[in-house]
Amino acid sequence: MQSPPQNTGGITNELRSDAEQLTSSATNRIHSELDARKGPAASQVKSVSSAFEKAASEFDESTPQWLRSAFEQGASQVRRFADTLEQKDSRQILNDVQTLARNNPGTFLAGCAALGFAAARVFRAGGSEDSQDQFRQQTQFPPASVDEPMFRPESPDVASSSRTTGEFA
Repeated sequence: MQSPPQNTGGITNELRSDAEQLTSSATNRIHSELDARKGPAASQVKSVSSAFEKAASEFDESTPQWLRSAFEQGASQVRRFADTLEQKDSRQILNDVQTLARNNPGTFLAGCAALGFAAARVFRAGGSEDSQDQFRQQTQFPPASVDEPMFRPESPDVASSSRTTGEFA
């Protein structure tokens, strides 16, 4: 029986160090990408806030005050979120999200669900007809050739029999 190599501790430490470096590099890359994209995201969030404000201002006199107030408060909250996106870097935002999730897990999960539904609706509605047609073309199978049989018998002898076994072409 062979004994294990003596320097396994050195290899383990080297692998651990390499893994830590990869993790650190990936984390830094993710944060730099998030920081680069937060400006456009903040402007889109501000446009959502403006849409809420416009909707609140266009309610007529018969609209209940609580509904108008809800839209105004929603616009204010969304505007504050956009300002936070502009002012903080991705590490600070991530820390704030983690704190919110720890302190208010129910609110955090409800917010995640609401954001998921909103994102799905935006992505579903955002596709142009051209991109939807292109997607359909890419995901459809080509039409079957008329000359090619769909079902081929196992052997010529079986073709004349009434058995239904065989293989697909």
